[in-house]
Parts: sequence; structure tokens; C-alpha cells
Amino acid sequence: MLALALGGAVLRSPVVYWVILTPVFGVISTAEGWSHFANRPERLGLICRLALDWGAVFLAICLLYNSGVQGVMNANATSLAMMTLLALGTFVAGVQGRVWEICTVGGVFFAAVPGLGWLDQSPLLLTFAACAIVALAGAAWWVTRRPRGSSVPGSGAPSK
Repeated sequence: MLALALGGAVLRSPVVYWVILTPVFGVISTAEGWSHFANRPERLGLICRLALDWGAVFLAICLLYNSGVQGVMNANATSLAMMTLLALGTFVAGVQGRVWEICTVGGVFFAAVPGLGWLDQSPLLLTFAACAIVALAGAAWWVTRRPRGSSVPGSGAPSK
């Protein structure tokens, strides 16, 4: 879920992407929440609540891509609005389905919205941060792959 939404926002995907992604998120959240409800009436209630939740998100996406709204918002603002809508829908779906993992994904979406806005304004700083992350990951990999001292058999230690 996280990769799909972040990828769509970064790549400024067209409305078709978001229209397809919304029901996919609805199916995922329903499938994850299904086991948290014991009987048929509770599960039907879950389906109804999540259908209303994702239906409202879908309607908001359609309204944002209306020609009247598109004249006011640029592509960056529209992508950030899509992420905010998906963050809200995902978080509420996680609450409705009693699935903390989906709530966490919604929270990460919320945290990513200002980050994506900041990303558009400072590509040089982003490049530096990406290089620093790659360097730290490489250093961590190198440290974990290094032989550890004299614990290697046959290192010259006397045997009894």
C-alpha cells in the first residue's frame, strides 16, 4: 500500500491511477480486517463501513479532478491532495477494521505529505540525503560482513 501511494504521488500519476488504487486499498483493508470480526453481522458491518469510507475517498478524488478544481490546483498540489485523501482513508479503514498495521500505513502517508511537498522544493538537499543514506547503508553492510578478530579457526592460537 505504501509503495503504491508514494510512487503515485512522486510520479504525479494521472487520475486513472488514483481511481484504480482506491478500490484496491478498499479490498486490502477489508481482507485484513475480516479476521478481526467473529460473526456474519459484524463482518457485513465491516464491509458496509469500509465501502462508505472508500466510496467517500473515491468521490473526493473525482471532485478534485473536476475541471473546475483543476484550473485552481497545479499538479504538485493535486498529488499532495491525493496522498492526504489516501492517508485519511487508510487510517480510518484501519480503525474500522481494527488493524493497527493499516492505521500505521495511514500515519506514514500523513507524515509523507509534508515530506513530498518539501521534496519538490529542494531537489539538491534530497540528492544529498539520498547519498548519505546510501553511504550509511553501505558502511553498515561493510561492518556486518567484516571478519571478527581472532575467532577464526587456525589463527595461530595454541591448541591443547
